[in-house]
Amino acid sequence: MPTTKSASTHNVRAVSRALAILGSFADKSLQSLAEVTNVTGLDKGTTRRLLLTMMDAGFIAQDQATQHYRLGRAIRDLAANVADDVDLRAVAVPVLTELAADLHITAFVSVYDDGDVVCLERIHDMKGIEVHWWAVGGTLPYNCGGAPKLLLAYRSEAEIDVALQRPLVAMTPKSVTDPAKFREQLAKIRERGWECAIDDVAVGLTALAVPVRGHDGEIVCCISMAGLTPQMVGRGRPVHLDRLLAAAEKIERRLRGGR
Repeated sequence: MPTTKSASTHNVRAVSRALAILGSFADKSLQSLAEVTNVTGLDKGTTRRLLLTMMDAGFIAQDQATQHYRLGRAIRDLAANVADDVDLRAVAVPVLTELAADLHITAFVSVYDDGDVVCLERIHDMKGIEVHWWAVGGTLPYNCGGAPKLLLAYRSEAEIDVALQRPLVAMTPKSVTDPAKFREQLAKIRERGWECAIDDVAVGLTALAVPVRGHDGEIVCCISMAGLTPQMVGRGRPVHLDRLLAAAEKIERRLRGGR
């Protein structure tokens, strides 16, 4: 009579160890080799070999400044296909599609992910100018554009400190690259609750961004719109701010199960 083997008998040790390494990054954006080794209980040589293997596959990345490790973009690509209890894209896209059609702009849904801001969805109205500089699944420098700055502004001071270890990129002459001035900009964004980024990703284009909050009041994503600066700004103020704030409120209601 055949013997029933437990599930653990079928485990592949290298895979189990690799999964343990990935799991060690829960609630951590960066770890040193020693920290990964300590959390997983693996020896340093094994840990290093597995990290290098996963780096080759894109599941782990290494910060060149600190030599610490973080999760790679392959994790993000897989996570984009996970069905959450509430799919942000499914909730936000109908609202932003209507907004883009009304205003003839390009609208975006984005999330904060370990120091990067990732575009989940881009909606374009065929009658307006299409903004190409932020593709679905792509990132922007954290100091450029409406959504990256807004989402970073609401992170903890510790997370902002980690982000500022990376260079501030000048995509245009309008991009803020001085760390002290950038911190002041983040404080202003938190105070007013929105960001209007003029000419700092591409000269002549402006992006407007507002947060979307979940059940617990925490920010779950950002919605933003981009278009030609004369279309987006008038008398020194974002022209479509009220419309974008109303769209954020509608998405928040739908996330809570309302209409």
